[in-house]
Amino acid sequence: MENARAIQAQHYSDLNYPNKKQFLAFPSYTCMVDFAEERGCKTVLEIGAGLSTAVWASFAQRSGAEVCTVDASFARMRSYFKNTRNEETVSSHIKLIEGTTIHCSDLVDFYAEEPRQAYGGIDVASLTDHLHLFQNQNCSIKRWHKVNKIAGRWDWSARDLMTTESSLLLPRQLLDLFSSGKNFDNEISFLQDMDSQDKGGVIDTLLANGANWDFIFFDSGELASMIEWPLLKDNIAIGGYAAFHDIYFPKSLKNIIPCAAILADPDWEMVFCDDSTKQGLMIAQRLR
Repeated sequence: MENARAIQAQHYSDLNYPNKKQFLAFPSYTCMVDFAEERGCKTVLEIGAGLSTAVWASFAQRSGAEVCTVDASFARMRSYFKNTRNEETVSSHIKLIEGTTIHCSDLVDFYAEEPRQAYGGIDVASLTDHLHLFQNQNCSIKRWHKVNKIAGRWDWSARDLMTTESSLLLPRQLLDLFSSGKNFDNEISFLQDMDSQDKGGVIDTLLANGANWDFIFFDSGELASMIEWPLLKDNIAIGGYAAFHDIYFPKSLKNIIPCAAILADPDWEMVFCDDSTKQGLMIAQRLR
């Protein structure tokens, strides 16, 4: 990590970091991209643009790798790079696709009030044994108290909150907490609007065109990432990698289920986990 911070200071000191939290999390991105470069990854999909996109752009410039980044809007990302040396690098070396990865119907169907017994080809009963590994208290006191209120107790576990009788079922209150404006209906409205502009379902378009990747970085919206993993996991090359940011609950909801599913999946193996930041980052390799 010290080497990663040195790289940050040397090459990315002029970025417009939005806050200290993002500044401290940045070395995780350089570690991840170095990992991808060392293993010769040539096709990369980044879901969710941000400060990490600058690191992927430098990687693409050096290696000639094809890097594609998907986001509903690139305005915030561009604000990080405006008037910096990274602005042109991102523009020249990253393929930017503006749109949402999923359709509104994907969101509604996935979070329907019906228990889900399997996730990503894995029995939910088997992944629940790993949920505790991605639960900690590195979140705001306000967030912790809100989850306590939803659970109705202070000694809750992620397993208690997200599963029932070995099935996946996230309560509406939890979905509201991690939705924009603290209301799940806002997520539905947003995706409906993107669908109406023909900007929804980017994953469907990519897969229809036969896309496959050596490396996918999952750093999407709080409620989208859980849906993206089952859609994309089989389109990562055998021997390829999946990386997940914001892996710890209740700071985030987005990747606790995908990460637990990977640990229960014999076709995947965790090869790297960074717990030095509140967000955390995990990398897994597809074995077969």
